[in-house]
Amino acid sequence: MRVLASAPAKIILFGEHSVVYGKPAIAAAINLRTYVRAEFNDSGRIKIEAHDIKTPGLIVSFSENEIYFESDYGKAAEVLSYVRQAIELVQEEADKNGRGITVSITSQIPVGAGLGSSAAVAVATIGAVSKLLGLELTNEEIGKLGHRVELLVQGASSGIDPTVSAIGGIIHYEKGKFEHLPFMELPIVVGYTGSSGSTKELVAMVRRTYEEMPEIVEPILTSMGKVVEKARETLLSELEEGQKLARLGRLMNINHGLLDALGVSTKKLSELVYAARTAGALGAKITGAGGGGCMYALAPERQSEVATAITIAGGTPMITEISREGLRIEEVLP
Repeated sequence: MRVLASAPAKIILFGEHSVVYGKPAIAAAINLRTYVRAEFNDSGRIKIEAHDIKTPGLIVSFSENEIYFESDYGKAAEVLSYVRQAIELVQEEADKNGRGITVSITSQIPVGAGLGSSAAVAVATIGAVSKLLGLELTNEEIGKLGHRVELLVQGASSGIDPTVSAIGGIIHYEKGKFEHLPFMELPIVVGYTGSSGSTKELVAMVRRTYEEMPEIVEPILTSMGKVVEKARETLLSELEEGQKLARLGRLMNINHGLLDALGVSTKKLSELVYAARTAGALGAKITGAGGGGCMYALAPERQSEVATAITIAGGTPMITEISREGLRIEEVLP
């Protein structure tokens, strides 16, 4: 039996960094996907084949405490730890630890770009392996297991990435609670700088500034929280689509300015943001921790122009849209 499952990447639409201080955030699944194929093997081991996780081909087997590198590449090691934990968690849930399982991964999501590649690979792995082992889990349950995987690997996780990847659509998050917002078509272009910042270091840097100058940073964080609430209100409103898009674009621009004030933007990110706006995007901002990684632009009817502008500014554009679906079982073969 073989199972193919896929799970989407995510972007933070509004509220990164301020979410650390108890403010709300809005995240969405986007149509860049990680695909995981799971099947049994006769070796009794977990075997992971990473054909394309934006790193060269890599095959690794685990047995007891030994790791067998069948080809050698270091960058993907972190992704592999998510896959291994995901498989082991599902085996525990299904009470089936004895059988060898091979998972093959291909991905459209750049690793380390702040688009939730590790959550997507964990969610797709849980989906494929649970189906293979005959475990019937809802997407919400798979999102919760994905959160457990992140906690095991990272030691800390809000659960936003695996939840969004598992259930799809647009999600409002506040202090551990998730709310599905009405689905809306958002034609976007993600621009990747080609480098990534350390989330841990950027969060720590904002924390230091906050502790040093709380009277200045607190109002910035409060404003970011208000931007999120205004965006939520807009998505829930009866406004016409054009008005909604225009307002969301303005809110993105405000949110970017506030993130820039916190010091998490970079010259390259700002160049991509302003190139996108000049090319006709309604709004553009950093998505994720900053310091590198990605920005995104809201560009109805201007996606190709904005993508070209991002390329000229030295970024890698990805034309995409919000994914209504989260985890999908693509095929089950006997």
